[in-house]
Amino acid sequence: MIAARLLQRIEANWEAIAQAVISSRNQDPSLPHYRTLSDQEIRDRVRDLTTNLGRWLYTKDDTSIAHHYEQLGRTRYAQAVPLHEVILKLISIKRAIRTYASEQNYNLSPVDIYDELELLRAMAGYFDFVIYRVTKGYESAMRVTDDPAKSRFSGLQAVKAKSA
Repeated sequence: MIAARLLQRIEANWEAIAQAVISSRNQDPSLPHYRTLSDQEIRDRVRDLTTNLGRWLYTKDDTSIAHHYEQLGRTRYAQAVPLHEVILKLISIKRAIRTYASEQNYNLSPVDIYDELELLRAMAGYFDFVIYRVTKGYESAMRVTDDPAKSRFSGLQAVKAKSA
């Protein structure tokens, strides 16, 4: 098992991780749209990501988790949160989890340290998967926009049309 005790501590202490994410959001000027989301929405997202981390690591259930995060991407598009902020927030949550995990490594044996490194490596793969799926959902919602003139991305579409 990949650092099962550490993963259990991460899942059990998601609230402390969420508070760190909320604090960083409030101090980060590059996340203006995320400031409009409630603290509860951020807590829910951190709880969701930490819970699904364990599920993904142990079951490799890509299908339901992929669908879940693609829906999140569509939701963030509907909320008019820019994609770069969505990705930055996911990276921020990943950093908060990694920081929490690193702070839990008191008096570890070499085997425990190896397990922690394996968990951090696997967690990086999980967040790569989540970011990809959120982006895919976001872009699918963007393509559904029928009227390019109303799209927030009409400038990008115009650039693509000129280059074609």
